Formats: sequence, structure tokens, C-alpha cells
Amino acid sequence: MIPYSHGDEKNYKSYKGERMTHANRLGLNRIIQPGLSITEFIKFAADCDFAGIELRNDLEDSRVLGGERAADIIAVCHGLGIDILTINALQRFNDPALFEQKKEELLLLMAEAEKVGCKNIVLCPVNDPKDARGKEQQREDLVQALKTYGPLFEKKNMVGFIEPLGFPICSVRYKQEAVAAIQNSGFDVLYRIVHDTFHHFLSEEKQVFPEWTGMVHISGVYAGKKKDAITDDDRVLVDAQDIMDNKNQITRLLDGGCDAPISFEPFSSSIQKLGLSELKQKLTKSIHYIFNT
Repeated sequence: MIPYSHGDEKNYKSYKGERMTHANRLGLNRIIQPGLSITEFIKFAADCDFAGIELRNDLEDSRVLGGERAADIIAVCHGLGIDILTINALQRFNDPALFEQKKEELLLLMAEAEKVGCKNIVLCPVNDPKDARGKEQQREDLVQALKTYGPLFEKKNMVGFIEPLGFPICSVRYKQEAVAAIQNSGFDVLYRIVHDTFHHFLSEEKQVFPEWTGMVHISGVYAGKKKDAITDDDRVLVDAQDIMDNKNQITRLLDGGCDAPISFEPFSSSIQKLGLSELKQKLTKSIHYIFNT
């Protein structure tokens, strides 16, 4: 089971001090096989020797628990040694016009998370070409968003994972912006960032923040498109054809002391359509490529 801080500074530091190997830190995001029920997905993750899974609320069935009983999900997790790492995600969390609405949405996500022992909620920023705010206003709104939700995370003993998106239109494109906002929020123990290798590549940000990283999302992209034409559907499993230098990104995080779970998050429909046996083989090869070559 993956140890993780749930908002307590002492626990967080203790967790960060416990060196993990890739074998007990790997996660699997439901986007890779959205057609499976959650309990089926847990069993598949365990069969592939993963230690955790991520749930989503943006699949065809938007229910976080997919209509399954929380008790059944917990029983399967406990029986197979699987943790539920995050629920993904509270969208447009930094839109000031929606703060009150988003507080209600966050409380609903937290209630679902509590049912299955999940302590971490992913926060996705406004990624909208119609967003007319200037950069300074976006930075101020980001800090205010974290101040707005901080008491909820504190009360629920949970952690918010800010996921910068590397698209030029995104209101939080760079991890540096997210880290600065966390530091200025007054709730720095309750927030961490997601290092997504795809979005790191798109943003062209050079710096990584291992000490602030609570989750790593990993996927690969092949050559053939200009960078500004690459979309989520181009995100496949990482292998030798990957152009995003995933191996170096992961190495830099690990060498910097990052002990966050590393979750495979390929969005490509070509991956989603694979049979489970073939997908397992490709996952095994991808893990070996990333960590052992």
C-alpha cells in the first residue's frame, strides 16, 4: 500500500522521508480502460503489479464510483493491496465566478473520496480560449482559489493536487505558477502539484519541483505532429519512440527526492481499445523501458 500524507505536516515529512521504489509506487489512471467497472479495473491493476489507481469523474459514466458500492470497492482494494490515489478532478477550480459552485462540487467529490479512503483531489485549472483575464489576474485568482478551498481540505484532512496544463491557453500553464500560489495561500501543507510529463513537454517549462510534487502522470507521444497540434488522443504508453523524454523527466524527479506515486495516464483511444492481455504486456514493457534501460 502506498503511504501518503493527508494534510498533516508531520505525516507528510515522514512520508517524504521514506524512499520508495518504482515497484511500490506505480498507479494506473482509469482513462486507460474506461470501459471496465472500478472493481474490474482494480483487479486488472493488481494483476499488472500496480499499487494504486486513480478514479475519474469525466468518463461516459461520470459517477466517481461508477454505481458500485463503496464497501465492495474497499473490499477489493484491501484484498489486493491497492490504494485509491486520487479522484480526478475538480474542473475550472480557479474561476472566481464559480468559487461558490466549486466549493459545493468539491464537497461532493470529498464525500465520494471518503467512502473509499481516498485522500487526494486533483484540481484542473481553466483551459479556455475565451478566458479574457490577464496573467496577473489569473495569478491572483489562483491564490484566492487555494485560500477558498483550503479550509475544506483542512477540515476533511485531504490534499489538493494542482495540475498545470501545458496548453498555451491554460490559466495555470506552469508548475512554477502553481508552487508560488501554494506558497502564498497560507495552506502550503494542503496542496501539492501534479507533474504530468505530457503537459511538461507542451509547456516547455525547464524546471521540475520534486519537493512539491504529489503525483506524477506519465504518458508518451510519438513523432509526426507539430507540438501545437498534439492532443490528448496522441498520448500513448511510453516506449523507445517517445519524443517527450519521459525517462529524463522521471529521473530528474527521482534524483530530486520525489517520492510521489507515478500513474500511467495514456488518453489515446488506441490504448483504450486494447485487450487486457495485450495492454498488460505493453504496460510491462513500458515500465521496463522507463526504469530498467
